[in-house]
Amino acid sequence: MNMLLRNVTGLLIAILLVTPSLALTAAAPAKDEGKKTGTAFEFNRKDPIYITADWMEVDQGKNSITYKGRVVTVQTDMTMRSDTLTAFYDPETKQMKQIIAEGKVNATQGDRVATGDKAVFDDKAKTVTLTGNPVMRQGNNQVTGAKVVYYTEQDRSIVEGDGKVRVTGILFPDELKGREQSGSTKQK
Repeated sequence: MNMLLRNVTGLLIAILLVTPSLALTAAAPAKDEGKKTGTAFEFNRKDPIYITADWMEVDQGKNSITYKGRVVTVQTDMTMRSDTLTAFYDPETKQMKQIIAEGKVNATQGDRVATGDKAVFDDKAKTVTLTGNPVMRQGNNQVTGAKVVYYTEQDRSIVEGDGKVRVTGILFPDELKGREQSGSTKQK
């Protein structure tokens, strides 16, 4: 299940980094020859990120960029939809500090899907937090809870319940086993 969370949460990170200097894309699986299999998302400066919305505002006083209304963010084969997307940047370096997607957040890449009401990407803490009925799916496998926190530098995830909502996982072992054997996911 941690593999599922890592892949889907990595997708969210990849989609939401909207600075021109930092773009993310999925690494292609390496061919035989003993090369490391690329399963995580890697930073690159090559692939553009396309954002469409009904409205956009740059507020230099708040050091923010906000997109509103049917926001669609696309990079290569990844797509994220939300009602709003707000990025807060450091005025000195112009690097993103925090990105918040709110309202019907839906991120997809292939058979990976993450949904929720809010996704917060915190560059300083190196976390992505998905709340508001978060659901993470890869194929038929699914995990839900009250909150999902992904620690990007530690490559680990925590799914929390809140007393009302319990953590629930639905796993199909044969499906996960098939992915591990094909080299399409990293085994812990």
